[in-house]
Amino acid sequence: MAADDDNPIKMKELDPSPVEETPSYDSDLEKSLDPSNPYFPPQSSTHSSTSSTLGLSSRWNLPHILHTLQKYSTVPPSLYLILHYTNTSLIPLLTRSVPASESYLLLTRPYYQSFPLEPLLLAAPIATHVLSGIALRIYHRRQSVLRHAGQGASYMERRSIPWPKLSVQSMLGYMLWPLLAGHVFVNRILPLEVEGGSSGVGLGYVSHGFAKHPIIANLGYAALIGVGSWHVVGGVAKWLKLSKEFVTEGGDYGQRKRRKRGWVINVVAGVVVGMWMLGGLGVVGRGGLGSGWEAKNWDLLYSRVPIFGKILS
Repeated sequence: MAADDDNPIKMKELDPSPVEETPSYDSDLEKSLDPSNPYFPPQSSTHSSTSSTLGLSSRWNLPHILHTLQKYSTVPPSLYLILHYTNTSLIPLLTRSVPASESYLLLTRPYYQSFPLEPLLLAAPIATHVLSGIALRIYHRRQSVLRHAGQGASYMERRSIPWPKLSVQSMLGYMLWPLLAGHVFVNRILPLEVEGGSSGVGLGYVSHGFAKHPIIANLGYAALIGVGSWHVVGGVAKWLKLSKEFVTEGGDYGQRKRRKRGWVINVVAGVVVGMWMLGGLGVVGRGGLGSGWEAKNWDLLYSRVPIFGKILS
């Protein structure tokens, strides 16, 4: 056509080219991952359509499963902890007497020290919580190595990459392990091994230990109560998304909000620790020595504690 000949701007026909799609995850990370890696399966159209059809979320990968296990495994021990806190802190504070408080402990203890409630409420959930946390840390470390050094990194290259930084909450958890293990061993495992049960172990047993070994007992229980309370209160705040890392606002307002949440959590943890100290150390810890055959059995139990047995006997 003549109009086309006179037009200074001529249209040219171009070959069609595919439109680049925005990647669903980091492209640098994708390049560093081995396609055969089972933790990072390839996303195919068939897989996506199947997941969409079945209503499954792509979030259900290894880290999400581990996070879920670590989070919800805290529910059963929390139920036990409410009972234990009441029996060893609040009731002694109200009665101001170890013998009067003992009856309440003996009344509720059969419910959580019987099979299968004890494994279901305490042993299995706590083990799940600890192991899933370790697995998550190893997983994030492996992901960091793959991102920065690649699949075929040497030992020295992998070693040069630092482990993920520990949060305060995680550090408290790691500190709690030996303290909780020692508490369970002295009050639950050792009586089972020596006497075949822990029916004779209660608040009087703890009071007897405080009276005979005040320095070790006070230091050990203070550390257990302090570390455990701060870890639990911080964990509950994180579970409910009330901790400061969930503050999304920026600027000065966000900083003030984070400081306020951290202050509130510390105050709540301090109140929990203070109440437990008053009831546990202030009342139970000052209950005095036992007498008769019970005191002899308790002395025998304390003498069987590894490392500290000779000191405690």
